[in-house]
Formats: sequence, C-alpha cells, structure tokens
Amino acid sequence: MQKFYTLFFSLFTIAFFAQIRGTVSDINGEPLVFASVFINDTYIGTSTNEKGQYELNFKELKKVTLVFQNLGYKTQKVELNVDQLPYTKNIQMVEESYMMQEIVLTDSENPANEIIRNAIKSKKTNSAKTDKFEADFYSRGIFRVKDVPKKFMGEEIGDLDGDLDSLTRSGVIYLSETVSKIKVQKPDKLKETIIASKTAGDSQGFSYNTALNTNYDFYENYVPFNLNLVSPIADNAFNYYKFKLESTFYDENKNLINKIQVLVKRDKEPVFEGYIYIVEDSWAIYAIDLDIKGYRMQQPILETMKLQQNFSYSNSNKLWTKNVQSLDFNAKFFGVGFTGKFTHVFSNYNFKEQFEA
Repeated sequence: MQKFYTLFFSLFTIAFFAQIRGTVSDINGEPLVFASVFINDTYIGTSTNEKGQYELNFKELKKVTLVFQNLGYKTQKVELNVDQLPYTKNIQMVEESYMMQEIVLTDSENPANEIIRNAIKSKKTNSAKTDKFEADFYSRGIFRVKDVPKKFMGEEIGDLDGDLDSLTRSGVIYLSETVSKIKVQKPDKLKETIIASKTAGDSQGFSYNTALNTNYDFYENYVPFNLNLVSPIADNAFNYYKFKLESTFYDENKNLINKIQVLVKRDKEPVFEGYIYIVEDSWAIYAIDLDIKGYRMQQPILETMKLQQNFSYSNSNKLWTKNVQSLDFNAKFFGVGFTGKFTHVFSNYNFKEQFEA
C-alpha cells in the first residue's frame, strides 16, 4: 500500500499546490467523504477524500468565502481571512432539516409529477445555459478486492505483490489520478487534454478516470453506460418512472429544493432509481443520487452502481454547474468481491460562445 500512496501523493502535490486545507466532518467528528468545497461565486473547487480531507488551490492573502456542500447536510458558507499560506480550516456540517408538508393526493395530480413535468419542459433552456465551456477536470479512483482465493483453477494467486492482506485476502489493487483540461459543447463534443495521469494496479475493466468516459448529462434523454439508460427527466420519463415528492428544503441562497424519489415502473428496463433534486421555479437540477442495477445495464458481474452529482450556484451569472460527481460500484466474479469509487471534480469553468477544437 505504501507504494500506492507515495505515487499519488506526488501527483496530487505537483498538480494542485494546495494552499487552503482542512477536514470536513459531521457533528460527531466522523469524516464526510467526497463533500464539495469551493470558493463562493467562483468555479474554483475540490472535494474531500476518504478521510474527509480537502486541499484547495488558492494563493492570495485576502478574505475569501468557502462553501461546503454535501448531500443530506446543510450547505455552509464560511468567511476566512487568509493571512498566511498554507491556511487550515476544519469544519463540522449539520444534517439538512427537511420540511415534510402534508400532501393531499387527489384524482387530479401528484405534486411530484408537476415538478418533473416542469423540469422536462425547462431542460433545454437549463442545458443551453452551460452548453459550451472549458473547465479543469480532476479524477481519482480506488479499487478494492475481497475474499480472493489462494488458488484459482489450480494456480497459486499469492498476495499480489503484497497488496492483499494474508488473513482477509482483501486489499487495494488499483489507484488512479488524472488531471486534465476539457472543452465541451453539448450534446456530443468533448475534447480532453491530459495534463498528468498516474495509475497503479489493475482496474479489472471498471475504470472511470477520464472526462471522456464519465460525461453523464441528465438533461439529455439518455445517459450512456454499457447501454443508454433513461434519464428521470427524459421526454418519455413517465413511461418508465413513477415519482414521489419526499421533502423540500431551502439552500443557502434561499432556493427551494424539491427532493423527489425516482421509482421504476418495470424492473428489467434500462432505468435508474433513487433521488433527483429539482430547484423550484428554474426547474434546474440541484443534485443527482441514483442507483443502477447491474442487470439493467447488461453487466452481469456488476451488482450495483451509485451515481451522485452535486451542482453549485453562482450569483454572478445565475448558473447551476456540476462541481463534483462520484461513482461507487460493487461487483462479484467467481466469488471474488470488487468495490470501487471514482470521484470527478470540475472547476475553473469558462463559458464560451462557441466550441474551440
């Protein structure tokens, strides 16, 4: 394991020169993994790692407001007077207070359906606001195995050069980091220039460490995985999904956010299930928290995959932009368990009038 962490600490340090750092945890001190951290009203941001630690590229001595965001927790803004570098700021986040209003269902309308219809009607407008841009992209991934047999088909497997624990037969066998610059024009143009990339180990075919392979846009009718899955706000979404308004809350900018449960109508179709968060009035996507069953994407060894996306709002240009995306998955092959986590950070957006090849 030491060789893995030495390799990736080196890349991370060279790529980011982080100057504001700290730990994000809940009120019990438990680290919050992959929370978003960004400078208010900018597109400069990052996310926390598996220990709840973050490092943010910032090199000026001045006052700055940091925004901490994580699904299920209240977004927090903290003003810092950065008088030295590096600067450390730890924070504890409080769970979100959801409002559960009494919902009276009549023969006329399910309230969640009206919100989804508005999101469908508005998706072209919302997508067009950010349809051409340049941005910095950072990806990190980790891949673990468990219950690896000592022999397979009569052959000794060993401890994979020390990466497997001799007792539990488990361990980290793959790590990756990628730093790149991307140019995007929706719906299908994406150019990625790799600045730095390191991989160690074997991803077993489950690798999501470049922007080209992880461009998941729910404003489109279909989201590409092994096959096209139907977006919960696709034009034909009501043919595949049922919806339930579970709760509402206000974000730090006083936007009302609707938390809507996404339920499938038929089990074997290419669909998601989980939650989509929709902003009232603009009907933009605030967050995605959806699960995918392996058989629904025709990946028999994949058991489940969870896709989360967090969006941030800028008061300066009134845009919602994706800042952090994560993919968790677990699979099983010949009795061997596999788990993985890939996190993608989008920052330093620059919106363009036209795509530049």
